[in-house]
Amino acid sequence: MGFDDFNLISLYLAAVTRCKYAWGKFCQLLPLLTNRHLPLLTRGRVYSTCVRSMMLHASETWAVASDTLNRLRHNVCAMIRWICNVKAKDEVSSDALLAKLGIQDVDVLRRTSRMRWLGHVERSTGWIARVRKFEVVAQKRPGKPKKTWEEVAKNDRAKLDLDYTVAQNRSELRGCL
Repeated sequence: MGFDDFNLISLYLAAVTRCKYAWGKFCQLLPLLTNRHLPLLTRGRVYSTCVRSMMLHASETWAVASDTLNRLRHNVCAMIRWICNVKAKDEVSSDALLAKLGIQDVDVLRRTSRMRWLGHVERSTGWIARVRKFEVVAQKRPGKPKKTWEEVAKNDRAKLDLDYTVAQNRSELRGCL
């Protein structure tokens, strides 16, 4: 088992642990989140602040595989359906439920937090900048290499059509996000 395999397993375990903690917090807040006397927008704000923030804590540094991202999406959709009291057979899209609760999709949130973290990393002059430039010399493994955080950030920049110089100015970066 090489470093890449260990890193992939540790990211997977981090995501699983985050989902478990989020479900624990969700169950604690279940009377509030399923209270029909509260508007859906209020329940969405409580969910976003207390539960989803716990699930996505420190996820801006993850270069997750698609199965781990699907696990996060599945958990979010299950919680949102429970809050809205919508069953899977009702065939209501998750996007419609997100709009009712007034919250953003997990992918959008992760991309935003990753771009903010990228801005922090690019503006830093300390050990973070030195570690980013450090190259590990190792024997190339057969097959496609694992996706790195740098590649994910590069794809996010392309999706948001951001210039490389935007990260140097914090207010400009936040305006673009």
